[in-house]
Amino acid sequence: MQKKIWIKRSFSIPFVILLWMSIVMLQAARRSNIFDPEGENLVEQAQIEAQQSRLQLNLLKSAPTLGFRNLIADWTFLQFLQYFGNREHRDVTGYGLSGDFFEVIIDRDPYAYDPYIFLSSSLTLYAAQPERAVELQAKGLQSLTPELPPESYFIWRNKGIDEMLFLGDFEAAQRSHEIAAEWAAQSPDSRAEEDQVSLQRTADFLATDPENPQVRVNAWRQVLASAPDEQARAVAIENIEALGYEVTPRAGGGFTIQPKNSVAE
Repeated sequence: MQKKIWIKRSFSIPFVILLWMSIVMLQAARRSNIFDPEGENLVEQAQIEAQQSRLQLNLLKSAPTLGFRNLIADWTFLQFLQYFGNREHRDVTGYGLSGDFFEVIIDRDPYAYDPYIFLSSSLTLYAAQPERAVELQAKGLQSLTPELPPESYFIWRNKGIDEMLFLGDFEAAQRSHEIAAEWAAQSPDSRAEEDQVSLQRTADFLATDPENPQVRVNAWRQVLASAPDEQARAVAIENIEALGYEVTPRAGGGFTIQPKNSVAE
């Protein structure tokens, strides 16, 4: 039995080595400009980068992990941050691969909280794929508990915001906020007790008066608070102001949000 196990592993390990060699070579090619010997223009460079990223992600999706699930997830998240932060290239090719990055990450390590912070914004605000954002969050939540990670109730909240603001599914949004409140009540996170009250309040509003503008303002307020960059903050502020509210930056950080009529007075 031990001999059979070793033979099986002996075929898998070279495959993984080949996979990582391929990824490293692609990264080296990108850095050394092998794919761009004549210095093609920005559009061509962005298209080449997107092709490389797509190839890497396809390799990662099909590769066995052999106990390196967390390592693969962490490495993929770092690659996503580079992809997401390259604004010049994203202006050319868009953010369409964001979901593929998170599919690899969540399949390998659904317990890592940090990627979820970017998942919602990158897929809904940038890639215009709210359905996939909700699908991936739901997939990750199947593995989580109220205690692990301690912030897991935020993922239910983000899922509910996507369902409300981008899908218009108020029933699903109400249920997500209800579960978020329940998980907050069991979470060891220091913010959970206070957040439970606001989450339950939102769930109650969605159950009785989902069209109330205050509900949408509060949802965009959460998007603003967790926005990963200035562009996402600008989108949140624009939507809040469209609902008749004024957004004012505070000297110590954060924003004050109040109805425009009260500001004028």
